[in-house]
Amino acid sequence: MKKVVFILLSIVFLSCGKDSNLIDGKVTNSNGDAINGVLVQVMGTDLNSRTDDKGDFRINTKNRGDELIFTHPEYEMSRIELEDDSEILVKLTKKNNP
Repeated sequence: MKKVVFILLSIVFLSCGKDSNLIDGKVTNSNGDAINGVLVQVMGTDLNSRTDDKGDFRINTKNRGDELIFTHPEYEMSRIELEDDSEILVKLTKKNNP
């Protein structure tokens, strides 16, 4: 009986894992310097992540056609559509504050 339960739970976990894609990326400014604290969000969902002090982030998405939104108070918002790449490199432009 324990083997049956283990097999059923394994199938459930494996099938759930196929519904998401792990994406790694890095966010920098126009000089190539890492930006900390950028909010990375899958458009239309509550899936999100933040960049660390090296500008790196990791986020799970549902589909390859998803769009990522990058926001930070000091930089212009950016959007990118995911393709087959598992690593994303994004450059943000500083806002022009008067």
